[in-house]
Amino acid sequence: MFIGSYDYVIDSKSRLVIPSKFRNEFGNEANIYLTRGFDGCISVYKESDFEKVLLRYQSHSYEKSEVRETLRSFLDSVVQVSLDSQGRILIPQKVLAKYNISSKVHILGTIDHFEIWDEDKWNARQAQNDENYEANAEKVFADEN
Repeated sequence: MFIGSYDYVIDSKSRLVIPSKFRNEFGNEANIYLTRGFDGCISVYKESDFEKVLLRYQSHSYEKSEVRETLRSFLDSVVQVSLDSQGRILIPQKVLAKYNISSKVHILGTIDHFEIWDEDKWNARQAQNDENYEANAEKVFADEN
């Protein structure tokens, strides 16, 4: 399970060290998938969880235009990478540019995957989210009743 947050730096060769706690979650899985996240981040999945995401897409009717367009956008964003011997992944420059991610990043565990955010974008977003936390939590958990 990916839980916690970390601030890291992407080096000059576009490599990012994955926090050791998160590296342990990959176990023997060789493939790691970078995808388009929500709200301007990169989502990172281990293979078994990425397959679950694909199954969710497959459970929807491809005849619906919203399904096709969302699936196309999602699949167009997928980049397969692997951990090197020092626990790093190489994030292609075009991916960093697409999501406006600079060298300073915030890594956030979101249970079945983790997100990579540009640090400044994350800080601005989180300041706004902190103001709305209680109201949003009430709405989220009100749906359970």
